[in-house]
Amino acid sequence: METELTPELTGPLPPAAYLRRCIREPYRILFPLGTVFGFLGVAVWPLAALGWAPCPPAQSHARLMIEGFVGSFLIGFLGTSLPRLLKVEPLSGNLLFLLCVTLLTGSIFQLLGGEWAGDLLFSFSVLLPLAHFLGLLRRRKGNPPPSFVLVLLGAVGAVAGAFLQGEKGAGMRMSPLVQQFSSLLLLQGFPLLPLLGLSAFFLPRLYAEKTDEAHPAAAQPSRGWIGPTLLATGAGLLIVGSFLLEASGKRLVGGLLCTATAAGYLAITVPASPEILNRGTVTVASGLALALSVLGLLLASFLDPVGSLHVFFLGGIGLMILAVGARVVYGLSGRGFLLRFRFIPFEFAIGGVVVALLARIAADRIPAWRSPLLSTSALLWMGALALWAVAVLPFVLCPDAEKVGDGAGNPEA
Repeated sequence: METELTPELTGPLPPAAYLRRCIREPYRILFPLGTVFGFLGVAVWPLAALGWAPCPPAQSHARLMIEGFVGSFLIGFLGTSLPRLLKVEPLSGNLLFLLCVTLLTGSIFQLLGGEWAGDLLFSFSVLLPLAHFLGLLRRRKGNPPPSFVLVLLGAVGAVAGAFLQGEKGAGMRMSPLVQQFSSLLLLQGFPLLPLLGLSAFFLPRLYAEKTDEAHPAAAQPSRGWIGPTLLATGAGLLIVGSFLLEASGKRLVGGLLCTATAAGYLAITVPASPEILNRGTVTVASGLALALSVLGLLLASFLDPVGSLHVFFLGGIGLMILAVGARVVYGLSGRGFLLRFRFIPFEFAIGGVVVALLARIAADRIPAWRSPLLSTSALLWMGALALWAVAVLPFVLCPDAEKVGDGAGNPEA
């Protein structure tokens, strides 16, 4: 029994072996990069309070968090999981290097106020892996999980939205409808649609449930695969339609349609059980993140969308990224068994995220204290992210003991 609970653990890889491993498992380099963007994206608020911000935080904050933080984690996860699920070639070393440079350069532009250039670079950085994997679909030996249709819609929407936003920033004339719709695709659709798709795939695994999502079908689509795929496609199109309604001025109708679709899809695809509280801290955090995501979307339908959506962004998306990030890093370093238990550092990080969220909400309700509350919220998020990083990120250097191989190009390495 002791052997099952404490399997053989590996230590950090040498630098050369680590870089080779990054090519097959891009999360090992993109998760740390995304963590840096997560710090920078909120650091602009206390820097602005000190007069040191290179551009207004209202301009750079959202872009750094969506394009840098969310983008790096999502691309890192997909670049690692899709080759395994589809049984196709992973990203090449050159493509991964170009991705990292593009994400980093785009975020630097956003930090310095070059919003249009950052948007265009981000559009390119999402398009690169998207084109790579779409080009390999005919040679696949496995199907993606049905819910990954939502991830695809989110990625395509991000490419289009970021490109149009970049063109607008560069001086291109466009109608208010197109301008608002492209902004929603980028800033709301890009985090929301993949959140739904990855939750339907990931949470059954955290709950230790055997479902079709956790075990994708073979290369030839089956009846059991087509049904959930149509469900995910319908949900994604309804959410995109809700953005069109909101962009056309029907914010309440669009917001309620988006909320109802997200909540309904999660209710159908994500297992619910009172045993969730006994499945470990990461599982509980994932459930809390989903609840806050739906709550944030609902509040934004009735209240000020900028402030209310922080319940969705900070409490929902931010917390889910940390939960899924911990699951990926621990699982692929041979330490997945730890996720079945209480994860004390992550519990403190969850507390920091929740308090940061409360401070951010208070900043919109107490105008006289807005600046110090924004800085307080930012510092709390940075502290929570730092605690998570110290507890999780060192293990991106460690391979799974069962897949160490020779570390020099072994297909199973």
